[in-house]
Formats: sequence, C-alpha cells, structure tokens
Amino acid sequence: LAARRRFAASGFEATTVRQIADDVGLLAGSLYHHFATKEAMLTETLEEVVYRLRDGAKEISARDADPETKLVAMTFFDVEERTTHHEAHVILHHERAYIRQNPDLSYLVDARREHYLAWRSILEQGISDGYFSRNINVYLTVSTMIRMLNVGADWFLHDDPLTLDAAGIVSREELGAFYVNVLLRMVRTPERISQPIPWPANYRPAQ
Repeated sequence: LAARRRFAASGFEATTVRQIADDVGLLAGSLYHHFATKEAMLTETLEEVVYRLRDGAKEISARDADPETKLVAMTFFDVEERTTHHEAHVILHHERAYIRQNPDLSYLVDARREHYLAWRSILEQGISDGYFSRNINVYLTVSTMIRMLNVGADWFLHDDPLTLDAAGIVSREELGAFYVNVLLRMVRTPERISQPIPWPANYRPAQ
C-alpha cells in the first residue's frame, strides 16, 4: 500500500526504498527481507490489478451477447476497476514507457494488450454485425476511450465535491453511464443513434 501510494504520487523511478520504508516505519534494509528489489514492489502493486482487468475484459468479450451489450458491460467494468484501484492504474499509465522497456515486466505489457484486444474485438464484432459504423478507427477509438476512463476515474475520486454536485454525477454507475453515452454516440451507425441503450440489469438510468 505504501509503495503503491508513493509510485502513484511521485513516480516509480523517483521513489526510493528509504521513502517507502519511512512511510511504514521500517529501516530500508528491513524491506529487503520481503522484497528483493524495488521492481518486486512494483510487481506486487500491479500484478493482481492488471490480471483482473485482463480477465474481466476477456470474459465480457467472449459472452454470447450482441456487441452493444458487451460494450456497455465493458465500460461499466472498466469504470469500476479504474475507480476502485485508481492508484495502480495511475502507475500503469505514467510508467508505461519504463514497463515497456523492462523485459522483466513484459507480463504487464502482455496483459494490457489482451485487455485492449478484448475491447477491439467488441468493436470489430459491432462493425461486422452492423451495429457500429465502418468509418470508425478502431485503434484510435479504443485508445481514446481508455484514456478518457483514466481521466474520468481521477476526476471522480479527486475533484471538488461541489463540482461533482454541479455535474450531477455522484456514483460509479452514473459515471459509467456517462461514458456509455459518449462511446455509443462515437461508434453507432447513424440509423442506430437513437436506439435504446442495453443497460446492465442492475442499473436504472434517471428518467
């Protein structure tokens, strides 16, 4: 927890083992009884989160459902993950160059790619089945959406409560619904723009 907070706030390379040790009231040498390297702390911080994101995305992509229903489920899932485990996702985003260049962390790159491919497969299914426009750039759409969700999670967790009240978004579900509306307007064919949205069974949009 202390390492995650430090890595998210200050950056992995700028954070020292001594700082982490000070945060938990230990000598720096004592941490090495638990972690061989600072990179091992990074692995402990990110591994479970990135695998859960990958596995959840793959499960949604593989469902026997139409592509819009999958896209809605994927958006809600990503919002839940990014707001619940925000610090880990901040690290994954900010340290992406370091992670790509470190062969020992290639598993993180692979897992994030599988998450991206799950998103991509849903969009490609939607294009093939006539739900989504053939004119969309799948790579740019997925990349843009993932970045938007990162920003949305940060805003949701850290913005001024008065701004949240003014925006009318006060829950993760409402944040997810906002991005569902944005994304479907981006990808739907013109004929489907006004069609009802296949909301999750446990979500009831405001009337």
